[in-house]
Amino acid sequence: MLVPGITTPRPGRSARRGAVLAISSAAALLLAACGSSGSGTGSSGSTAPGVTSTAILFGQTVPKTGPAALYGESTAGVQAYFDYVNAQGGVHGRKLKLTSLDDQYQPPVALQDTRTLVNTDNVFAEVAVNGTATTEADLTVLDPANVPVIGIQTGATVFSGTFRKNLYNVWPSYLTEGKLLGSYAQSLHLRKVGVLYQNDDFGKSLFQGVKNSGLAPALAISYDPTQTDFSPQVTQFKAAGVDGVIILAIPGPTTDFLNALNSVGFKPVRIMSQVSAIPQMFSTAPQEFPGSYIGAFIPPLTGSSNPQVQAFLSAMSKYQPGKPPSVFAAWGWTEAQVAVAGLKAIKGTITRDSYEAALNTLQNLQTLGGTISYSSTSHTGIQHMFMVKAEGGHRVPVAGG
Repeated sequence: MLVPGITTPRPGRSARRGAVLAISSAAALLLAACGSSGSGTGSSGSTAPGVTSTAILFGQTVPKTGPAALYGESTAGVQAYFDYVNAQGGVHGRKLKLTSLDDQYQPPVALQDTRTLVNTDNVFAEVAVNGTATTEADLTVLDPANVPVIGIQTGATVFSGTFRKNLYNVWPSYLTEGKLLGSYAQSLHLRKVGVLYQNDDFGKSLFQGVKNSGLAPALAISYDPTQTDFSPQVTQFKAAGVDGVIILAIPGPTTDFLNALNSVGFKPVRIMSQVSAIPQMFSTAPQEFPGSYIGAFIPPLTGSSNPQVQAFLSAMSKYQPGKPPSVFAAWGWTEAQVAVAGLKAIKGTITRDSYEAALNTLQNLQTLGGTISYSSTSHTGIQHMFMVKAEGGHRVPVAGG
């Protein structure tokens, strides 16, 4: 039996440019998410860095080069949402601005970028910060300064399982995703399943989730994120006789691993983390074989009447023309939705503390990626994930999904 979706209970803490028919509903949805742009609550001033009478400055560290460079597309999603909000008058009469720096998926670079954003650029908060190891480095600066961080692009247990007053998760926990992937592998009745995982908190968290599903892998192999030659791992999986591989990897290594599989004509079923969901995989390239199964919290972005999807596509077309309306951009859009909702909820003076207090009041916030609820003791992200399949160059729901 297929297991298209999975939800973890809350822990204690094809018109890519948008269809004309969807414009009205998309605009209405966005206006509801943004709220009015009047100068009522939150308009009485600010004592916070990055906030002036006319603007609020956010920062972001994200890889734009290196093995995870595709994640940099999330910047366009954040900017598209900010641009839409600004076109409606901004928040509390202030325009939203974004400074995004390339951390190359390297913790030392991310740390220096974060110091620049906080100490030189004086950002008010950060949004859509990418990576597990890089975020761990960033927080050594962000935590002491009480800089709010909305939407780290990771579900590693080091964040999802530990409460921080200034950190607001948006992504589902990797334990949730890993359990979904492992359960789905079992629903396909594969005889032997291999697991390829990145050797850090990101990969280990996902792998733990896979094991939590009850799946006992025939072979599990870790890799270093800088690795490019995966022929040894492919040889081991082939020798072990696996008929399915769960891939817990970032885009560069995923591409290299798929190419290595293809080079020897080895075609096990591929079940991937959503962080592996690279555009190349959705093409008719031989790596697809065809079709790969992927965990997701962002819904399919083509052929959908979902008003959240249509709002995203419409704004990307209008405010970020030429930028791909990809899953990665959708990550940034979702995280920006949460960041803006928190701003709208501020009452009185805009400070970092009042922003965090306002974020803690968000309940059942509907975003592109799912529902968000926070409290003063829980900053858990989206709870639900489901399976999609690469087919015809797109992500499509699996049967029953």
